[in-house]
Amino acid sequence: MNNRLALDASPVNVLRSMRGQIVNARVAYPEVLHVEIKDSAGELWRLATQDAEWSPSDPADLVGRSVDDADIDGETGELRCKLSGGSLLDVRPATHEAEDDPPNWELITPGGLVLEFGPGVRWQIGSADGRLSSRA
Repeated sequence: MNNRLALDASPVNVLRSMRGQIVNARVAYPEVLHVEIKDSAGELWRLATQDAEWSPSDPADLVGRSVDDADIDGETGELRCKLSGGSLLDVRPATHEAEDDPPNWELITPGGLVLEFGPGVRWQIGSADGRLSSRA
């Protein structure tokens, strides 16, 4: 794991580190988007939605593009990834309905750090090995 990222693991700093080419994007059951990004060191970042809408609607439009920047709307949790060629990957959390709703989206870094958003306006950062044990 990037030690600097681990020591300074805020949502903004984790997203600032996510740069690279989208090497895979697909929809899985039930309407979950999976995106894999290879950074300049050849390491793989994994983004997955669970309870969110995204655009563009066709994941094939993402493959081959590069993530140039990423930011989050702190109030809504909307994730916006600025891509090469001026396009945008936009992930919008679904309406919070119950405390046991799944996270709206999660990002797993190459070093195993997990950033989750939702349900509601709630952040979690932890280890992929421990899978966010504070979520009880």
